[in-house]
Amino acid sequence: MSSQITREFNKEMAVALNANVKVILEIDYPTHFYIGKMTGFEMGSQSICLANAKDDKNNKYDKIVIQGSKWISFTLEGEPFPMQELAARLRKILPGEAIEIADDNTVTLLGGKIKISENGVEGRGPTKNRVQTVFDNFLADWRDSHKK
Repeated sequence: MSSQITREFNKEMAVALNANVKVILEIDYPTHFYIGKMTGFEMGSQSICLANAKDDKNNKYDKIVIQGSKWISFTLEGEPFPMQELAARLRKILPGEAIEIADDNTVTLLGGKIKISENGVEGRGPTKNRVQTVFDNFLADWRDSHKK
């Protein structure tokens, strides 16, 4: 029975490999965490390796290894919203606009008068309406491409 449980656990860990995960650390529990792509898991020490990670303070790391004794839990996270791709599409449609991507994964236009997050578009006026149309089309395309 014990070997079957170990095999099942290993299968679950394999599912998490190359997925986006949120790792909650014991220090400052539950507010201290890292989110990134799990690129490795060592069974003996239960250490986790993340790529393209960021912490709860939005510090970014190309790679980070978290010692097994330092984390409490991790959860599978959905795929991050492709804000870079949305910004690229907006730049094609609004070539003269200053389109900026902030650290909190939002896009701003018109000096911050229009703000776009994965939840929608904030602002008003004709440019906001145009951006809303681009956002809606982009979101529909992105969801269609990620249907399983």
